[in-house]
Amino acid sequence: FDFDGLIKCVFSGYEARLNAAVDVPTHELRLHPYLFPVGLGGLPTFMEGGDPTRDAKIYWNSVRRALLRARIDRIGLGGYLHLTEGFPDFQDYIAKIADEFRTIRSFHENGAPYKLSCRVAVLHSWGSLRSWSLSGHFHETYMHDLIHVNEALSGLPVDVDFISFEDILAGKARNYQVIINAGAAGTAWSGGKAWAKPEVVEILTKWVHDGGTFLGVNEPSAVPGDQPFFALGHVLGVEEDSMAKVCHGKWAFETESIPGLLPEGSHVGLRSRVHLTVGKAKVLAEEAGAPVLTVNPFGSGMGIYLSSFETTVANNRLLLNLLLYGCRMDLNQRYLTDNANTECAYYPAARELVVINNTDRPQDVTVRTESGEEVFRQVEGYDTVMRKI
Repeated sequence: FDFDGLIKCVFSGYEARLNAAVDVPTHELRLHPYLFPVGLGGLPTFMEGGDPTRDAKIYWNSVRRALLRARIDRIGLGGYLHLTEGFPDFQDYIAKIADEFRTIRSFHENGAPYKLSCRVAVLHSWGSLRSWSLSGHFHETYMHDLIHVNEALSGLPVDVDFISFEDILAGKARNYQVIINAGAAGTAWSGGKAWAKPEVVEILTKWVHDGGTFLGVNEPSAVPGDQPFFALGHVLGVEEDSMAKVCHGKWAFETESIPGLLPEGSHVGLRSRVHLTVGKAKVLAEEAGAPVLTVNPFGSGMGIYLSSFETTVANNRLLLNLLLYGCRMDLNQRYLTDNANTECAYYPAARELVVINNTDRPQDVTVRTESGEEVFRQVEGYDTVMRKI
């Protein structure tokens, strides 16, 4: 019937970016909740006790921030349409977000949204073969730090590529200012045996020394059974905290702060216990006596370490701040909101500024633009506001 494209059901922003990145003429998303009496977890949706409008707001809130960054052509719903008859507020909300979607799509048609000059690569064994994906939906892969990183990245105004260790050997690290490696030891996401290749370690060590930033999460560059456990531990300034070296003692530390870097409400939990290996590393956060967020200067570059990463509204801004810091950019860039509970996108060709509220509470927002500050008062919970500037 003359359709050539990709249709994907989505719960999350990274799935929208996965769809948009595929080279096909038409990109379509099937939104949630599906039009069934119960949802995936068995809780009521379109039946007594269900609240499909609330569910739709939460899912749209996750997907919308990615739609601001990459164009999608069509959206839709699946299931039994007659189930919506008893939920007129759901029908009204879907009409509202359909109008939002068509407007945002029109902005993309006029030209790409404004992006910060910070190029980011996610490094794992699959590289571009698994751009924006691990192996399923978020609720199937939530235990991996990388899916949380992908979800946070999906709505950030930066260029993101997914690269493999073969890409590193081919010299592609020079194309990026920040390289992220996030995963548990021995997994494809951390890299496993790839880190046992001396040439990989040499190339990335030189790249950081020359000005790059290596951002590691959980057990980055880990080589199971080897010492050092982190092949780039000299860059990160941390190492696995095992009992093997208990007699050597540990670097004492006090937590330090970098103004504006950690948004209110952000949190890095303790997943992988590490200790400092160099005295120059700054500990920005700790938990149970262990460093969970560190920054280590290395030559002209730096290593940034997070014990874990979980996507939340505040943590998504934390990741953006870390990327800006790693790119040596001021945290108060143009076309970023001053409120971490909100985000924005600016479309230069259409001269349209879009502000979204990622919480269920009203928020005040200010955005610094080329012509001054744009102030938005009391943006309603989960709402989208558009303004020509």
